[in-house]
Amino acid sequence: MSNLIVVSNREPYEHNSVDGRVVCQRTDGGLVSALDPVLKHLGGTWIAWGSGGADQEVPGQVDGLPMPPDEPAYRLRRVWLEPAAVRNGGQGYANQVLWPLCHVTLDRVSYRKAFWAGYEALNRSFADTVLDELGKRPAPVWVHDYHLGLLPAMIKQQSPDTTICLFWHVPWPGPDVFRILPERREMLEGLLAADCLTFQTASYATAFADCAKEFLNASVDPSKTVVHHRGHKTRLTIRAISVHFNRFSDLAKTAEVEDVMARARRRLGIPRGVRIGLGVDRLDYTKGLMKRLWALEDFFDRYPEYLGTFTFLQVAIPTRNNVEAYRQYRDLIRETVTEINERFKAPPEGTNKGWTPIEYIEGRVTSHTLVAYYRMADLTLVSSVYDGMNLVAKEYVASQVDETGVLVVSHLAGAAEELMGALVVNPYDQEGMADSIRRALEMPENERRERMQLMRLRLSTHDIFHWAESCLRDADIEVDRLESVQG
Repeated sequence: MSNLIVVSNREPYEHNSVDGRVVCQRTDGGLVSALDPVLKHLGGTWIAWGSGGADQEVPGQVDGLPMPPDEPAYRLRRVWLEPAAVRNGGQGYANQVLWPLCHVTLDRVSYRKAFWAGYEALNRSFADTVLDELGKRPAPVWVHDYHLGLLPAMIKQQSPDTTICLFWHVPWPGPDVFRILPERREMLEGLLAADCLTFQTASYATAFADCAKEFLNASVDPSKTVVHHRGHKTRLTIRAISVHFNRFSDLAKTAEVEDVMARARRRLGIPRGVRIGLGVDRLDYTKGLMKRLWALEDFFDRYPEYLGTFTFLQVAIPTRNNVEAYRQYRDLIRETVTEINERFKAPPEGTNKGWTPIEYIEGRVTSHTLVAYYRMADLTLVSSVYDGMNLVAKEYVASQVDETGVLVVSHLAGAAEELMGALVVNPYDQEGMADSIRRALEMPENERRERMQLMRLRLSTHDIFHWAESCLRDADIEVDRLESVQG
């Protein structure tokens, strides 16, 4: 077991009370799905906020809990946050200020001065826990995402020799947008205390370097890969996050998934012969769900030959229901799906009775069901208006063992820069998206296979283990070679 410390706001496993007993459940999200398999191989300690409803009821947490419960490989140490830090720091500053700011949805930025105090308190609680761990045993620290932008500086103040790398999962905006943030200098200085900052794409790393130069007058080398500030050097690197390719690919080949596919068609009322489009998204405005629905309406309007023969399956995963903007967005999505289904509910005679243009599923699905949907889908549409990477695109490719599906991805998602076999669309061009749906459905099989094979080859060699090893080595953190143990 390594001595690596991984730090994130989201915890990989949480305890909740179910039918009167406490159960341990794996949490959702791209960050957890990426880091959990890595820590299973590397070992170490994962520090995260104890957000589960019954987390504090579990005894023996002083030195961390062995995780996963059924096959322990690393320790989970929880941070206990005050309600004000959660409300103002997490729900407020992180999700109502930084999230929309970084995704350049500026009309959704909701700033309050109390949010910043909560954000500082949240980061201080994490810093205290990390420093307590470092006091027991020196270790490199790998920090994740926008909730913890002040953490590198807080750790370095007390432990200057600790190696710190931080992976910024979401986009980074340019100076024209970042200047909106009142605490822009404090955020930049917090991050520049890290020894290595890693971004999803070159454009995000360049934007960060430009912000450091403009707002801190930091020294940035011509290649924009090194920033010098207050006597400290920070490397800027680019590593696109990935997925556990073998896990998705192997699961897709199982008899269990084949069975789920057959049962899913019957349950949803989608007979064989009806083509399937797929969307899998959190109910977040950055995913472009409304634009996708408008494109689907335009598709059925302009290409009526697909009425009764093509169904779009939308899996919508609830998120941040405690934020009013997200509740309103969820309600709008539901209403729009209903309106489109009402408009096109009667397909031409001779086609499938009971056909529905959009099958809308709101809620979480099991891994077997998700992979079954990926295999069933003739196309998957990613319509993000801005996205750091989007792992749904990569999960779809990894699950496409038949190699006949088509990935349609927004050019504003980081995945578009890496998955060269995808059809790339502009989410603001609904007619263009509709045309791309038609192109995907009418694409010859040999072209579909060539495109999917190209993307699958890329992901098989640039999977989650390759990403993790590269990120850590960029920060001069030595780890055993991970590709050899990825099965």
